[in-house]
Amino acid sequence: MKPKVKEKNKVYIERSNKKNALYLDTLEVTTDYFKTKSHETLYRRTITKHSTLQKITSIIDTINNPEIRKKYWRTYHCNRVLLQNQFEIQGGLCRKRWCTNCNRIKTAELMNGYKQPLLQMNDLYFVTLTAPTVKANELKSEIKKRIIAFQKCQDNLRKTYNIKLSGMRKIEVTYNSKVNKYHPHFHLILGDLSHAKQLLALWLKQYPKANVKAQDITKIDTSNESSFIELFKYATKETTKDGVLYAGDVLHTIYDSIEGFRIYQPFGDLRKIKPIKEQKHERLQIDFIEPMQEVWVYDTPQKDYLNSSGRYLLNTQLIELQKQKKYVKT
Repeated sequence: MKPKVKEKNKVYIERSNKKNALYLDTLEVTTDYFKTKSHETLYRRTITKHSTLQKITSIIDTINNPEIRKKYWRTYHCNRVLLQNQFEIQGGLCRKRWCTNCNRIKTAELMNGYKQPLLQMNDLYFVTLTAPTVKANELKSEIKKRIIAFQKCQDNLRKTYNIKLSGMRKIEVTYNSKVNKYHPHFHLILGDLSHAKQLLALWLKQYPKANVKAQDITKIDTSNESSFIELFKYATKETTKDGVLYAGDVLHTIYDSIEGFRIYQPFGDLRKIKPIKEQKHERLQIDFIEPMQEVWVYDTPQKDYLNSSGRYLLNTQLIELQKQKKYVKT
């Protein structure tokens, strides 16, 4: 007999209509302060760099080991120098998991590689598998245990019911400050609702103490790209629900725990369209300053790029002042 989820303890949610489909929250975007679209794009990437530097600085301050600190310092140099060649500007990438800008690029690469193969599957479902939180010193070993538990569920379905699961799995880790514990869990995209339900039932057998209400199966609106971004966008949420950045030691614990594991793992028959070539540099076509050969270096206090003549590339401070004035008037 196939494993079933009792109706009275139903632990999945099906949302098939557009209103309730899985969406990624987005911020309202305005171009009132920008000369062109490329000006706005580079400004937003620069603000992202500023927030990333604040994050890694808080991490570095908690670490004594110079070799470990060196890994985080690489992100300090990510896009720190921009080379302008006429109408194009480019910078080097660190490709670290804690770099917000590099994660954005990683998301795009994964989307390009896996979106179409996923769409070729049946109706898609976003599945969340969780288990109880753990202490910091248990986190890395617990992630390994949960990967093994997932593989056991796969083997059980294949050997007992002749079901071969296909889809994508992502590891995500969050932090619960109230109990000072960590929450490693899986997000998956699967192409069959019955397979998702059976997987969930087997998972709960492996983790009988797991919160049933924390598990979830949600139908994906495949017309909305945000559903795929939700899977590929990050390996950890770095802020509290109130938007406050986690302390540096918490962030380092999370990043150290996932080192050596594949965060994104296709399984079954899912194959990417073509090999994903990781970008080593990021290039942007610009049209808000005159074409020239120039070197721009990031100025942390100004959240902007500066050339040898003392000219700022974006005028970030002016943009933020204009935003503040508009906010006050509003």
